[in-house]
Amino acid sequence: MGDAGHSVGQKDARSLEELLAVLRVSDQRELYERGIEEGRESGHPVAVLVKALAELPGVTGLEALRASRRVVELLTGARWHMMRQAREEGSSWSQVGSALGMSKQAAYDFYRRKLDQQDESTEPGVQSTSRSRAALGTNPKDGAAPR
Repeated sequence: MGDAGHSVGQKDARSLEELLAVLRVSDQRELYERGIEEGRESGHPVAVLVKALAELPGVTGLEALRASRRVVELLTGARWHMMRQAREEGSSWSQVGSALGMSKQAAYDFYRRKLDQQDESTEPGVQSTSRSRAALGTNPKDGAAPR
């Protein structure tokens, strides 16, 4: 799985499943390494763990970090769309916030930031954000809390 040269702004084109596979291998390597260390410290045989570790694909810490960053990016993008869907289905900002384990204001602010980022990255006239803006409703800071 290697740590082939990635530049700072380079997007990872791997699928979510491929990225999760990198993270699973990284976790497995960590578990085997910890088991080997604990086994050696306690005098238990570790040959089975050493063999299992050797059979795992190589994943560096940097590759696992890059995969983790990309998974977070993908899930954050999906979260934003799910929030819009929930709002279009009539969910209140309180319900959206509760589903995310945050306040209604934090949910609203997150959604608003993502909408603003979309506006900044979209070429003029290419994509309408009216549907996403409609899901905002009223700003809870303005006194009229969104439903």
